[in-house]
Amino acid sequence: MLFVFSCKKNNTNPTYACQKHTELNSKKYNEVCFVMTHNAMNNSEKGYSIPNQTESITNQLNNCVRGLMIDTYDGTDGNALTYHAIPTFGQQKLVDVLKEVKDFLVANREEIVTIIFQNEGTNVQLQKAIDSIGLDAFCYINTSGTWPTLQTMIDANKRLVCFVERNKSPRASYLMYAWSTIFDTKYSYQNVSDFDSDVNRGGSGNRQLYLVNHWLQTSLGLPDKTLAPSANTRAVIGKRVQDCSNANSHFINFIGVDFYEIGDARAIADSINGF
Repeated sequence: MLFVFSCKKNNTNPTYACQKHTELNSKKYNEVCFVMTHNAMNNSEKGYSIPNQTESITNQLNNCVRGLMIDTYDGTDGNALTYHAIPTFGQQKLVDVLKEVKDFLVANREEIVTIIFQNEGTNVQLQKAIDSIGLDAFCYINTSGTWPTLQTMIDANKRLVCFVERNKSPRASYLMYAWSTIFDTKYSYQNVSDFDSDVNRGGSGNRQLYLVNHWLQTSLGLPDKTLAPSANTRAVIGKRVQDCSNANSHFINFIGVDFYEIGDARAIADSINGF
């Protein structure tokens, strides 16, 4: 077993209290578990009509989410957009979403945030959005192949870790190719009974970081908030991450969820981190 699942806490929204555990700062980045929101930009607070999340990225970050999955597309005016699959259901300029991330990092000097970009557009427009607001100054670049402690990242003010799903060129050094460092589970599930520990992208489970994709969708592949209460219970997530950890002999680094505020994803991450 790679971690001991604790039942000492039973935190569910709205009673979950987001706390900063400074004890984690002495751990290496790859020794910490983070809650990650699937299609984080696709939220009802910003007016998206078929959302994966309820709250804006600002509120996600303020409520202990530390990982974001964000889709990027090229804009016709040279400025990247973000939306999920079809812009008709809601879209924003990517730079506006990234400003929310920057504002959080500026206001919270000891927090580490990870973004996995599904870079459907060019890296040129993606990098332009990052660089134009000076967000690149916060980006950690892994040149050694090993990960530093959170405290080392905090001291250097390199507190944003960015990955891209597609290995396109040109690619800035801070845009790390996800599947050379991360491996993940499958992500198309319709029922709790469908959840498994099969490896999807990133090889056979021997990468440095492990992402468990844990959400349910409709038969049409769409998000549905009514499915979150069954997917996000402590019992269901707890069993899933334990099964995945055991099956692949690996620590769980990211728990990817829809509607994170429903259920116990944050409490499970706390348990994995020893709290």
